[in-house]
Amino acid sequence: MTTTAMPPAASPRRPAWATARTLTIAAVVVALFVVALPSVSGAPWLQIGLQLQQVPYWELGLLALLWAGGLLLHTITLTAALPGLSHRRALTLSLTGSAIANVLPLGGAAGVALNYRMIRVWGHDRAAFATYTVITNIWDVLVKLALPLVALPVLFLTGSQIIGRYAGAALVATVSGATLLGLVAAVALSGRATARVGAALDAVGRQVVRAARAEREVAIGAWLLRLRTDCSSLVRSRWPRLTTGMLTYTATLAVLLWGCLHAAGAGLPLQAVLIGFAAERLLTLAGLTPGGAGLVEVGLAGLLVALGGEPVAVVSGVLLYRLFTFGLEIPVGGVSLAAWLWLRRGAQPEPTPEPLSGEEEAA
Repeated sequence: MTTTAMPPAASPRRPAWATARTLTIAAVVVALFVVALPSVSGAPWLQIGLQLQQVPYWELGLLALLWAGGLLLHTITLTAALPGLSHRRALTLSLTGSAIANVLPLGGAAGVALNYRMIRVWGHDRAAFATYTVITNIWDVLVKLALPLVALPVLFLTGSQIIGRYAGAALVATVSGATLLGLVAAVALSGRATARVGAALDAVGRQVVRAARAEREVAIGAWLLRLRTDCSSLVRSRWPRLTTGMLTYTATLAVLLWGCLHAAGAGLPLQAVLIGFAAERLLTLAGLTPGGAGLVEVGLAGLLVALGGEPVAVVSGVLLYRLFTFGLEIPVGGVSLAAWLWLRRGAQPEPTPEPLSGEEEAA
């Protein structure tokens, strides 16, 4: 009897590892909310729920309008980073990318991949998407790192007692932020720094190719230099719009945090809200959980309680703020994605938009 060799079964290690990672991150998020948040703030969940029930519906409506206005302001930066992108499509990119990033573990990469697909369908090329992604992320990081540099002088100038209690921590945060801000700016603005980073990546890439015994050219450094040239050209002509959009969006989020804390009855001074907001923006850079879920809430609530806020009201305000900036983006982004997929059925890619002329750019 002839025996036919069966193909080897697919290794279950990778799916099992991915599942274990997802379950671990989910368990961490649940533990942060259920255990860490009440422990750090001293606010039991039952009282938090009762406090949230007391927020009037009309205040929730105003806060929702403020949240939506912030998203619209953010499209100023997005449209500036990608010539030819409309504000409506920029809003779709923002909502759908955030929805994916807020749901999946390490979902930022999946959100970028989705945005890439959408931009390609709209007729933009790979180089334009790379420039758009780099510039929008750099502007986001720069503003978040710069916030402690703004918050600390404000606290000093207003004579706040907060800075006296936390002068050491504030100084460390400010120096760290300034250092990181300088590093990001140096790599982004310096051709020499870009070339060094590219050379290092080329060396690593050649080792990987050699280990895989593949015949493939490694030219990451050259690609980075071309990308930097494209980014520099766009930034020179559009930095006012890029900056205006990011600053107004960030300011709207700060007002939203203050509004949520006020609606929940936290009664914190503006200085405390400012330093809490600066910390919250930095915490969103961690990326250890989807959208910083759990980490942001615990860190922000713990800081605001330490700054004198009433625990139950503070946690209620923080959860309300995160409901808008994290939770609400998931269903709204999901609906936007479903609508986009429905409308794009069978559609052909659109032609690449023509570059704007000097007169159009000025207008």
